[in-house]
Amino acid sequence: MKTLIAFGLALVFAGVALAGALPSANSGTISAYVPSSFGASSAQPSYQGPVAFHTTGTGKLKNPRVWVACYQNGALVYGEGGSPSTIFKLGGDSSQWVANGGGATCTADLYYILNANGTAEWNGKGAQLGNVYLAQTSFAAAG
Repeated sequence: MKTLIAFGLALVFAGVALAGALPSANSGTISAYVPSSFGASSAQPSYQGPVAFHTTGTGKLKNPRVWVACYQNGALVYGEGGSPSTIFKLGGDSSQWVANGGGATCTADLYYILNANGTAEWNGKGAQLGNVYLAQTSFAAAG
């Protein structure tokens, strides 16, 4: 009977440990789309237009992040971070892209931040260990 109870407790604790496990690197997906609710005239993302992201693999996270970076001729002209539910205005209101205009090549990274011990998701307090990248996508933004 003691063996059965010990085995049962081991299964309970193993389940708790697995339920709290953080997603591993490269275990998610991300894809860009233009939200139709903004009256977009094109399915392609464009300068000063909205872009949003479909993501997977973040279910166990409290604060997954998306970082969007856009480049012209290899130079970063726009970067902005937000949650997976953020609708980004490409170029923002004040960036080098606003000064330059035109099209750009963009990437979007889906990630989360580890706490200093590397044992949990960072909660906004204390030191950070670094980012765990779950997925990346690339897209062209018309000018």
